[in-house]
Amino acid sequence: MSVLFCGMTSRTLRWVWLAALVCGVGWLVWGIASMASSPVALLRVLDSVNRPVAGAVIKPEGLRTKPGPYASGWYSWQADGNHGPNTPVTTDANGFARVPYPRYVLERLETGVLCLSVEHPDFVPARPEVRVAFAPPAGSPWRVRADYLWNRLQAKALVDRPDPILLYKGAVLELAVTPDSPAPDHTPLFAQLSSGGSAATNFWLHSGPGVLLTRRLQPGQQGVRAIRFDTNGSPWFSAVTNINAVAGETNRLTLALKPGVRVRGQLDDVVPRPVRRGRVIAQVWPPGTAAKDSPPEWHTWSDIREDGTFQLRPLPDGQLEIVAVCDGFVSTNGPGQFPSMHYPQKQVLGTNDLELVIGMEPTAWLEVLVTDDQGAPLRDAKVMTWPNVRYGEWAATILGQDCYDTGELLRGATTESWWANPRGAFQATTDASGVALISNLPVEVRQFSVEHARFALPARNIGFGAKTRQASISLTPNITNRTTVRLEPLGRSAIAHY
Repeated sequence: MSVLFCGMTSRTLRWVWLAALVCGVGWLVWGIASMASSPVALLRVLDSVNRPVAGAVIKPEGLRTKPGPYASGWYSWQADGNHGPNTPVTTDANGFARVPYPRYVLERLETGVLCLSVEHPDFVPARPEVRVAFAPPAGSPWRVRADYLWNRLQAKALVDRPDPILLYKGAVLELAVTPDSPAPDHTPLFAQLSSGGSAATNFWLHSGPGVLLTRRLQPGQQGVRAIRFDTNGSPWFSAVTNINAVAGETNRLTLALKPGVRVRGQLDDVVPRPVRRGRVIAQVWPPGTAAKDSPPEWHTWSDIREDGTFQLRPLPDGQLEIVAVCDGFVSTNGPGQFPSMHYPQKQVLGTNDLELVIGMEPTAWLEVLVTDDQGAPLRDAKVMTWPNVRYGEWAATILGQDCYDTGELLRGATTESWWANPRGAFQATTDASGVALISNLPVEVRQFSVEHARFALPARNIGFGAKTRQASISLTPNITNRTTVRLEPLGRSAIAHY
């Protein structure tokens, strides 16, 4: 080492030692931060001219991992033992708010991005994704860590700070119904927007009889639909009207309403009667729109009677997607791109009522024998699957669980969260012999997972540096499909970035 330094000037040596000191301090700060049990993001909310916004409510909703060889998707931020509280926070007079967040999204996969919703009564509701953890994940190669520190030195900032959250003033939208409309005129007016955000607190104001107003409309192209309910709770709909909203400017729309289309039908004869635990679920996209563009959508559902018949609440015209489930059967698959998904059947809704016969096919049973690492049957292990139905070749959710009605949500007629109260979830718990039996699975199901207080499925590679704790299956309908899995003690091989 002395040979290397002998040719250096004292000034060069000082710079070398200074760089080493800076690196050492950086590593120390990083190490101390990494030991913190609950990281805290200091977030700031500003307006479009960089003035602090006080009183903005920030609600944590989702998480993403740090970038790296194992980069995963969006994770729901549930207030449970894994992620901790997701309590909303409010910005102070300088626009700052402190948001505690979980160090790990999953096992040892470190959190890198917070997915948030931000509301303030004077601004357009926002859903920003904020990067909050910049240091490379634990286990990163030395070159990755060195590049990170070098970039910090070049930026003359040893500490990374999250980018501020910017809120913008909105456009004004005033909605009314045409005076000669046959629709009921003594009930409240509601509206849907393609940009979303209309569910924000006090987004809509009733500025006069039969007039709906917002000053928080997101600028740009917007699809707007007005809705009113008669005394029986049946909805009347306007056509979806497109406008180009400009911040600070007022758009006035007077829309005609017409009654919804009634859809009724029955399951085909392959399903024996009486039908048990049947339900039909419908999703409608406006005519000429694509689901990826987030048009105003409509969703409803209904129980299926024992004789196999059903009737849905009135629907707007457009592209109808419909799925049905009952004990032992599911609606036959509609057209779609992904073999692992179940797809709705499709119909076009016009101005006339619709009668349907829904084609059905048998489902499968899955019996899983779960053992510990010694091969002994394991009791109280939860076995789970998650068959997905995919709407509009865009949005997916658990098959048969999305039992909610858009009209009820608009009117505040229900406070029940359909996702928090699943109907016949696809899961079962092992008994004393280590066996769990799950029924009613569509044959598209390809994987299942197992949860236990002391054991876990071994992690397996799925390519691109990623791992999963899911077991693969192949189902045959109308029979009981059997498989066995052996678990390992928790923590034996935690999933991490590296």
